[in-house]
Amino acid sequence: MSLSFSKIKVLHVASEMHPIVKKGGLGDVIGSLPKAQRELGVDSRVLLPLYPNVSNNIKEKLKKISRKLYIPLEWRVFPASLWRTDIQGVPVYLLDIEDVPFPAEIYPNLLNMDLIKPFFLLSLAAIEFEKASRWRPQILHLHDWPTSSVAIALKWHMYYSSLSGLYDTVLTIHNLAHQGIMQETDLISWGIPKEVHNIEGLEYYGMTNLLKGGIIASDAVTTVSPRYSWEIQTKEYGMGLDGVLKQYSNKLRGILNGIDYSYWNPKTDPFIPAHYDVEDIAPKRKCREELLSRCGWSEDGSPILIYVGRLAEQKGIDLILLSIEPIVGHGCKMIILGEGSEIYERTLKKASLQFPTNLFVKIGYDEELAHLMYAGGDMLIMPSYFEPCGLAQLIAMRYGTVPICRATGGLADTVIDADTACDGTGFLFSSYSSEAFLHAIGRALGAWNSTKLWNQIVQNCMRADFSWSRSSREYVNLYLELLGVPEHEDNVKPNFNA
Repeated sequence: MSLSFSKIKVLHVASEMHPIVKKGGLGDVIGSLPKAQRELGVDSRVLLPLYPNVSNNIKEKLKKISRKLYIPLEWRVFPASLWRTDIQGVPVYLLDIEDVPFPAEIYPNLLNMDLIKPFFLLSLAAIEFEKASRWRPQILHLHDWPTSSVAIALKWHMYYSSLSGLYDTVLTIHNLAHQGIMQETDLISWGIPKEVHNIEGLEYYGMTNLLKGGIIASDAVTTVSPRYSWEIQTKEYGMGLDGVLKQYSNKLRGILNGIDYSYWNPKTDPFIPAHYDVEDIAPKRKCREELLSRCGWSEDGSPILIYVGRLAEQKGIDLILLSIEPIVGHGCKMIILGEGSEIYERTLKKASLQFPTNLFVKIGYDEELAHLMYAGGDMLIMPSYFEPCGLAQLIAMRYGTVPICRATGGLADTVIDADTACDGTGFLFSSYSSEAFLHAIGRALGAWNSTKLWNQIVQNCMRADFSWSRSSREYVNLYLELLGVPEHEDNVKPNFNA
C-alpha cells in the first residue's frame, strides 16, 4: 500500500498561531509546523478561534465562507461562520460563533464551563469542519487542553463518538502545567455522559481535567522534546498526570520543536541593524552597539547577558533575581524582556533602578527589541525549573548568542555543554539553585575571556540545525503510522486539490 505525502490531509486545531495571535511557544509552533509540513507535500491547514480584534493582525485578505456550521451544545444549536485566509501559503480558518465570543485575553485565569465553552465549541467545530469547508482532514492534530476536547468528543460524546472512525487524532502537549481543569463534573449538557467522569475518564481529584481526557482519548500523544516526554512520567514533572502518562506511554513520544529559519535569520532579519552569518560574524558587533545604545549604555567591553520570555516560576526567574547582584559584580550587563507575575515584574524594575548601568528591564513584549537582543547579546540565560522544549535557546544559537541553561527538558536535548565536548554550544547546569546557575555563568565567562574558544562556541551554535525540516518529517511519519502506511522517504510534489 502506498500513500504519497500529498494525499495526507491534516487539520491543526489550536488556540494560537503566529503572527495572528500569540501568547507563547505554541503560537510559534503553529506558525511554523504546518508550513514545514506543506513543504513536504502534506495538505496541512489550521483552525483557530476568531478572537476579538484579531483581524487587525492579519495582513492577508479574509474571506468569509458562505456555508455555515451548526454546532449542538446545551440543548440548542450554535450557528458559526468560518473565515479563511492564507498565512505563508498555509490555509487558515478562523471560527466565529454567534452569541459565544472567544476571550480577548485568550486564556482565562479561572476556568469553568462558561469560560471553557468557546473552546469546546471550537473542538466540535473541528469535527463538523468539512460541512462548511468542503475539505475533510484525515488527521486532527490537537494542541494542549483548549482543543483536547476534539478527542474527548470522538471517544465519549453521545453523537460525535459515532464519527470516530473518520479521523485519527494526535494531541501535542506543549506545556503540561496547563491542563484545563474545572470544578464542574456534570457535562451531560455538553453531550458527555456522566459515566465518563471516573478515574479512567475525565475525573481528576473530584474535578474535570480536559487534558487528561485528551491523553486517554487521542490515538497518539506527543510532547515537544524527547526528554520532556520522559520527565512528565515522573512525579517531579508529571503535574499530577504522571500515572496517566505512564499508563499510556505506548502512544507517547517526544518530537523536538524547530524554529522557522526564514524568520529567525541574522542574515536577512529586518529588525536588526547589521546582517551576518557563520561565515562573517563581525557585523554582530554593530548589533551589540545598537543594543547598548537602546539601553542607554556605552561600550565598555562587558559581556551582555539577555533573557527573553515569560516572567514565571517555571522559567527560573527566582534564580535570576537571586543572581543579579553577583552577575553585576562580575562586571556583566543584563537585559531582561518579558511579562508575567506582577511580583517578578515589580522586583525586576526595582533592581534595574538599583543597578542602572548594568541591568535593563523592559516589561511587556517588543518584537523588534527581542530580535536586537538575540543579535546583540553575548549569552542567553535560561535557568528553567522545567522546559518542555524552549525556543529562546534555539533562536539565540542561530544568532550566535551562547545559551546558559539548566539541563532539563528540551534545553538538555538541544544544548551541548562546551566544557565537555568540542562541538559544545552552551553551558548547562543540573541542580536547581542559584549556586549552580552562577557556577555555569562563571564557566561561560571563563570561555568568553578566551577569544579563540569563544569564537568556536559561537560558530558551533550558528551551525547547529534546528529547522523544522527534520521534526516535521517525524510528525508526518507518525501520521503515516496512524493511517496504517509504512514509513517512506518519498517527497511528492504537493497536490492540494486532490
